[in-house]
Amino acid sequence: MSKKFVACLLLLAACSSTPPAPKPVAVRPQSKAPVHQLPASLIGEDRQQQEALQAFLNSCPQLGMRWQSLCWQAQRTPKTPAAAARFFQQNFDEYALAHGTGLLTGYMEAQLHCSWQPTARFNYPVYGTPSDLRKGVPYLTREQIETAPTPALRRAVLMYCDKFDAFSLGIQGSGRVLLPDNSAVKLTYATKNNRAYTSVGRVLIDAGEVPREQMSMQAIKHWVQQNPDRMDWLLWQNASYVFYEIDRRQDEPVGPPGAMALKAGLTPYRSVAVDSRHIPLGTPLKILSQWPDQTPFSRLVIAQDKGGAIKGRVRADLFLGHGDLADELAGRLQSPLDLRVLWPKRWLAPSPEWMKVSGS
Repeated sequence: MSKKFVACLLLLAACSSTPPAPKPVAVRPQSKAPVHQLPASLIGEDRQQQEALQAFLNSCPQLGMRWQSLCWQAQRTPKTPAAAARFFQQNFDEYALAHGTGLLTGYMEAQLHCSWQPTARFNYPVYGTPSDLRKGVPYLTREQIETAPTPALRRAVLMYCDKFDAFSLGIQGSGRVLLPDNSAVKLTYATKNNRAYTSVGRVLIDAGEVPREQMSMQAIKHWVQQNPDRMDWLLWQNASYVFYEIDRRQDEPVGPPGAMALKAGLTPYRSVAVDSRHIPLGTPLKILSQWPDQTPFSRLVIAQDKGGAIKGRVRADLFLGHGDLADELAGRLQSPLDLRVLWPKRWLAPSPEWMKVSGS
């Protein structure tokens, strides 16, 4: 599950009957040069589509029977760039969802230090699903959870972490937790408190605390470090709260299971979260965008996750894995997005808002 602090979603224009050819996305200025260098495989045209083919195969156990003939073909396809590209070209038509550009952000599997027991450093409880939470019914707000937890909440404590780290974990939706004895566990999204998500980045921008062009997750963390006495005020603006479960899969998958509950886990730079009201999970997509340093790129990705802040037709949140580069990109990636959906040939498009691209 992904949840972003992104300030706003771009408005999407009405569609005409014939979609335009993909256009280079507009450049959005960035205020700071990247610290970590992008690998060549992430720059420019997608030259490793066999990675997308494997990510598609990872979805197959969760897809319906109608998809299984395509899954069988994908399984038999050689895992080479050329063969993978042919598989997608020969078996899918390309559709556009709207004119104009949307928004691409990124999220990661957070890494943080926590403890099973409260300590001076780790004293903020991270909760599993409380027994008094009801599906679809608004639960306590973030402020109420932190100041007046119910007995059911107290029984649901999983571990204790740093408060801001725990908040960041909720933004990303999952994380690798390092414990004092040097062991590690994974926390994954279980559910939430059924309260509306509010971007604390937007709160800081509107309050004049951080300029819009400088907003990032790193900027939020810096503001909190400079204003520790106002951290509660800021975080409580977001009433939404995430509950977790311990990931007990034994095969050490690449990433968290995501909304599709993937046994193999989400694939870095190949899995995206989307608004599943507009794009069915498991669907391949083409995305054209730019990294925070304005370097353009295109990727073939698979819709395998969703998130509370991921709303709209042309909207995607790219899973970035974990590590220093993922941390930097997840905090800074807010780029214009050109998105195309790949849908199996001869299948009826699931929505009239989908427009088939000429020649596909």
